[in-house]
Amino acid sequence: MTIAFRLKYALGLIPSAGQLDARWDKLTRMRDELNQMERSVELKQFEDLKNLIGSAAFQQHKRDVEALHFRESTEDKWLKEQKLLANSSSIKNYRNISGSDKLKRLEQILKGAELERFTFLKMEVESPAFESRKSALKKKEFVKSPDYQLLKEFRLLQKSGAISFWRKFGHSERYYNYLKTVDSDELKRLEELEKLTASEIFKQRVAYLKDKNRFQKSEEHQNIVLFSALDKSKFMTDYRKLKQAKELDFFEKWSVSFDENFGDKKLDTERWQPENWWGYKLLGASFSQQNEKQGYNGLKNIELSNNTLLIWAKKEKVEGKVWNASLGLMPNQHDYSSAILNSADFFRIREGVLEAKVRFRKDATIISAFSLTGEKPFPQIDLFRSTQKGVGLGIIEKTGDAGVKYKKLNGLNDGKYHIFRLELFGDQLVWRINGKEVYSNSISLNEPLFFHLLTSLHGEVNEQLLPHRFEVDWIRCFSKKIN
Repeated sequence: MTIAFRLKYALGLIPSAGQLDARWDKLTRMRDELNQMERSVELKQFEDLKNLIGSAAFQQHKRDVEALHFRESTEDKWLKEQKLLANSSSIKNYRNISGSDKLKRLEQILKGAELERFTFLKMEVESPAFESRKSALKKKEFVKSPDYQLLKEFRLLQKSGAISFWRKFGHSERYYNYLKTVDSDELKRLEELEKLTASEIFKQRVAYLKDKNRFQKSEEHQNIVLFSALDKSKFMTDYRKLKQAKELDFFEKWSVSFDENFGDKKLDTERWQPENWWGYKLLGASFSQQNEKQGYNGLKNIELSNNTLLIWAKKEKVEGKVWNASLGLMPNQHDYSSAILNSADFFRIREGVLEAKVRFRKDATIISAFSLTGEKPFPQIDLFRSTQKGVGLGIIEKTGDAGVKYKKLNGLNDGKYHIFRLELFGDQLVWRINGKEVYSNSISLNEPLFFHLLTSLHGEVNEQLLPHRFEVDWIRCFSKKIN
């Protein structure tokens, strides 16, 4: 495995950290663009229209509208009924008489004194009493009587134009039929229909029923047109392309559980504690081991620059403490300073994937490391640990471990960034560098692990490399989503 990795690495057959970064950046841009699209007004409008048009109610309404016809419709029946009534003899007679000069003349006569006098005289001269008085008198005597004057007046009125017109028209069948029609149900129904069919609403309804393109002019059809336009739009084309992109299946299966890009001006001390965790937890102070030359200097040796974490190792006097196995924690003045970070109070990982993009200079006396532990110092899992010629990675199960579960790789270009990846699933662990598997082993883990990032100095320190910086561009963790 080591020889194959070194060969491919030397031949440039393993992707660079920059190439892998570019792939991730493209993937996250696609994800973010898809998320933005899924929250957009355009997609909501498309989905709303899709649901509307696809609904049973909409489709039924469309069929109902397209099935409409004017012939035999309610409106058609109303118009036919109106025409039938308007052409009836009684309605025609009524309308010929209604408002005519004849009716007006008759109405004036009916209201006038002449008809009233004529009616009175008629009753008198045709009464039995009048006939009795007339019969009792001789003709010469009758001519001189008051009754004769009444009869003479009656006969004169009877020949007048008004009374003649009243007797002829006012007693005609036409006028009789007119009077019968005035308050008839037939006339009321006709007037009701005429009012109804003269309304704008009725006219619009008839025009709508006669229009063979009625659905194409409807709001529903406009929704279909709008939906079709949206369906063919660049937005929906781009959305479907992203939705169907196989690359984005990654986010269906994985969630980003930890993402640190060091984009702030200062270290986020809610995420990171700039201390040796066990020393600070148990003794209230960080400490170095007896074989280490550095004193941990907290935030003084930590810098954030250009979205990169820098852990500095320097040649300078610094007061600190050393753990002595016999004497315990002892004060000490160190000739070198460095820093250590842990994530114990913010993030731990039990299962999933850990990745870190880092850069450091190789040297036997200056060691940069990224390791994971639990509540106790061991077992310790090294994501990587710099060596004289490269890196070591694997599992240290106890103090003085002979390295049975450890692998050393030489030949990495320390002028370049590398992405170290650790996959933890069950008891199985797999290490990758720039996506290429370089080692695997197993261990039974009973607790989640937290991170340690540090630089330590040993032996005769190569001071020509000081100040030394351990650069961390980013750290990410992924966890599998539970279906």
